[in-house]
Formats: sequence, C-alpha cells, structure tokens
Amino acid sequence: MPKFILDYIWLCRNCSLDLRTVGNMRSIVIPALQERAANIRAVIATAPDCYADFEGELHLLESAAKAGLRRCASQPEQQVLFAA
Repeated sequence: MPKFILDYIWLCRNCSLDLRTVGNMRSIVIPALQERAANIRAVIATAPDCYADFEGELHLLESAAKAGLRRCASQPEQQVLFAA
C-alpha cells in the first residue's frame, strides 16, 4: 500500500477535529480511501481468487473510511457552538 494511503488512514484515526481538518477529511481524504477500496473491490469482482491477496488492505481502507466518517460527522452541540 502506498505511503500516502497509510498517511490518510493515520489522519482518519487521529483527527484533531478542527474545522479545516474535518473539511479536508470529508472532501479529500475519506473519498480517496473509499475510491481505493472500490477499485480493489472491482479487481476482486473480476478475479475472485485474488481476494486473499487484497483482503487485509480492503479491510483497513474500509474501516478507516467508516471511522473517519463517524469522527467527522457534525455533532448537534458543535452546530450550536459554531452558529453563534
């Protein structure tokens, strides 16, 4: 897996939750992780015997994207604070 993907995964797991970081995560990082996972799923669909080769990477990408989406979701108390 390329280093930039590992860096993205690290960002998803260690997000500082400041507005700029959250915006970048939601608009750049998480979609990139999801796209990479979708590409791997497409490869697996065409060659199912390759699943074992990509299983770990696919799981890592998907779990990082899900965790990032959960962490970057706006919370009602955040909306109240930033609305002021």
